[in-house]
Amino acid sequence: MKNAVTIQSWNDEEHIVSVIIHARPERLTTINLAMEAIPGVERVANDGLGKEVILISASSAKKVMQRIEQIQELEGVLSASMVAHHTETAESLEEEIELSSLVRQHSEQANESQITSSQA
Repeated sequence: MKNAVTIQSWNDEEHIVSVIIHARPERLTTINLAMEAIPGVERVANDGLGKEVILISASSAKKVMQRIEQIQELEGVLSASMVAHHTETAESLEEEIELSSLVRQHSEQANESQITSSQA
């Protein structure tokens, strides 16, 4: 097709957010079933009394916000608050990370902190 334009997303990213949900305890089962149907939502922790921590993963901040709004609209949800938001390029998420280098880096940082605090 002449003069056709291909639109590509310039933003090949993955947005990962953590959200704390406070809900009526008697509605938790229904709320959790509804959240399982929302793409990119993963339950991480709960206290069994109405507080849940979830992760939401999506390709844009707009999609993340739409998912939070979906959760807020569920009957029995009192609040859904975003706690942290992290963005990575899709390419960087595919990179393998050598665990030993992460452990070494963490250990070096801890040693530097101890040296600095002992000199103070």
